[in-house]
Amino acid sequence: MKRTYIAAMACILVSTFALGQSAPTPRVVNLKAADGAILKGTYFAAAKPGPGVVLYHQSNRTRESWAALAAQLAAAGIHVLTVDKRGYGDSGGKSDSREAQKKWWPFDLDTALQFLTSQPGVNSGTVGLGGAGSLGVIDATETARRHSAQVKSLVLLSGEAFQPQDEFMHQATQLPGLFVFSDEDEYPPTEEAMQLMYANAASPAKKLVHYSAAEQAPWLWYETSDASKVPAHGGHGTDLFQPHPELLGIIVHWFVTTLVKTPGRAHADPIAAAPILNDVYFDGGAARAEQELREARQKDSQAQLWPEISMDIVGLHFLREFEVKSAIEVLKLNLEAYPDSADAEDNLADAYLAAGQKDLARQHAEKTLALLNTPGLPASSWVNTEQYRGEIRGDAEKVLKELNASSGGASEHEPDAGLRDCPECPELVVIPAGSFTMGSSAEEKSWAASHGGSMYAVADEAPQHKVTLRSFALGKYDVTRGEYAAFAQETGYPAGDGCGRGRAIFKWEKDPKLTWENPGHTQTDRNPVVCVSWQDARAYIEWLNRKVHRGGAASANGPYRLPSEAEWEYAARGGTTTKFYWGDDDAAAPVHAWFNSNSGCERVEGLFCENGQTHPVGAKPANAFGLYDMAGNVWQWTEDCYDNSYAPAPADGRANETPSSDPHAKDGQGQCLRVDRGGSWMFPAWLLRPATRERNPADYRNVIMGFRVAKTLP
Repeated sequence: MKRTYIAAMACILVSTFALGQSAPTPRVVNLKAADGAILKGTYFAAAKPGPGVVLYHQSNRTRESWAALAAQLAAAGIHVLTVDKRGYGDSGGKSDSREAQKKWWPFDLDTALQFLTSQPGVNSGTVGLGGAGSLGVIDATETARRHSAQVKSLVLLSGEAFQPQDEFMHQATQLPGLFVFSDEDEYPPTEEAMQLMYANAASPAKKLVHYSAAEQAPWLWYETSDASKVPAHGGHGTDLFQPHPELLGIIVHWFVTTLVKTPGRAHADPIAAAPILNDVYFDGGAARAEQELREARQKDSQAQLWPEISMDIVGLHFLREFEVKSAIEVLKLNLEAYPDSADAEDNLADAYLAAGQKDLARQHAEKTLALLNTPGLPASSWVNTEQYRGEIRGDAEKVLKELNASSGGASEHEPDAGLRDCPECPELVVIPAGSFTMGSSAEEKSWAASHGGSMYAVADEAPQHKVTLRSFALGKYDVTRGEYAAFAQETGYPAGDGCGRGRAIFKWEKDPKLTWENPGHTQTDRNPVVCVSWQDARAYIEWLNRKVHRGGAASANGPYRLPSEAEWEYAARGGTTTKFYWGDDDAAAPVHAWFNSNSGCERVEGLFCENGQTHPVGAKPANAFGLYDMAGNVWQWTEDCYDNSYAPAPADGRANETPSSDPHAKDGQGQCLRVDRGGSWMFPAWLLRPATRERNPADYRNVIMGFRVAKTLP
């Protein structure tokens, strides 16, 4: 393992003025309130278009207290308005709190926000708010409550709000907030009020900055505009900037992150995530955490409920105590949350190696290296230094070296024990006999139609019907490029006269330069072979049968064959009845399959992507039957002739040999279009369902087409 000790990550302060160009000179502005009162503000314009921020002052200060922060934010590309509250500083109007609360206060807040968003270059849909002291915190949270669609970030210093604003914060799951207070605050119990507000805020993307002291300051008076009652000593609101100059950089970094880099988002905080982390760590709550994550992603596909590194620590603690099963469960959970993290992949490889699950250890170690080699992809969500990338790479290579040594030095992937009839034969998995309901329900078809498909496209997934099958064997993986190369080399089988690029459906637009040996993107021998037709797949199977028959005549009637369409769907479902073999949530698709959102597509247009590619087989988790890549990567040929209805389909799992009744056939009727299943790297998530059907001519070759073999058991 690469880590024997994990230290807390230090906060990195950003040099603000390096983040953007020099901003224009601030200008004093007049804001006309609803009743005609003039509110004075200072507007700090950024040098280019970008988000905006309104900053509200505390009761014993004015807008000038925000000037240093506002200037740095403007230099970082964020437009800022500081405003004097009614009756404070340079603003007119009466400041009587009761009158203001009842008549003018909410409308004054609207006036400030409307002025900001009306300025040239301000993105009105991406706004942040800052408030200091009880006065400013109430103003900021009420503005957020009134304009929740526009407000994407909050910074709250040394204050508290009223019940309506607290209730809003308790419901605002997608509003990141930075909460700051000091034990030296001259107006206790501000400390407790800020901690309560932080604890009640619903967003996991919240951060607490707590300046500790030996003991809390004594209570002397309430926050008041009469500063003579309690001498200020730098513990309250914007006064914190003087004894803690780094706080300016923390706030700038927060707003740059949540308004510029990832609007409305910030990293989940370990303190905020403590309930989930503790449940996983001490109460076996990984399954509950997984469910919470999936529910959160129904609302927000990018939601994160815990920091990657925090869950990492929990999993590695289990591993150090040799609680390997728990470690695997936790580290798998973390990989589902952070599927593009090389660090998460590497930690899971370590856990599988410790458990003796060599096949899975190899897969995750290989995926680690693949992610590290992907241009522009960080090593993890929490670190991307060259030093740590080197640690991850070294650990993954160490895992592979140990696996190769334990298998006699083999450099090729060597799976754990399985059914294999010859060294060149694909590894098979025995699929148990059983019954299942084939096809999709009306509810599933409606879901697919609303998620990128159409009712016409899924009409052929009906009627649902019961199929009972005897046991058979099916390829653990798609036939790989290396396995197909052994066949082509031994037999001299031709590569063909071209291959399609994926855009043509039901017809073949050949590119003569593309073949299984050169499909237009880089492949290893562990990638699924592509640019193979149904006829090519049958030729490969004849070769397998000849090898099994020990040199006998080539045969298409031996034990090896293509799976029937019913066998394929039964095996893909793995005993499940959900939309996907991992459940009903398409948001979890990146964890389980290669499709157009994670296969390197530079541009996605409709059903297609540009410049994507296949990935090595077995890099995603297996389904319940131990089969890999039954969804995505490549479409897989089956034996069946296509029919647009299951009405005449055999009930015993045999292949349908009736010619297609399909309008896309050459003559509309009579051609046996062969069924292919599973989706591919080029297509969207709704097509990854086991019920999805596709069909193409038997001579059709494409960069998205592959196959896996089946075998009849005695």
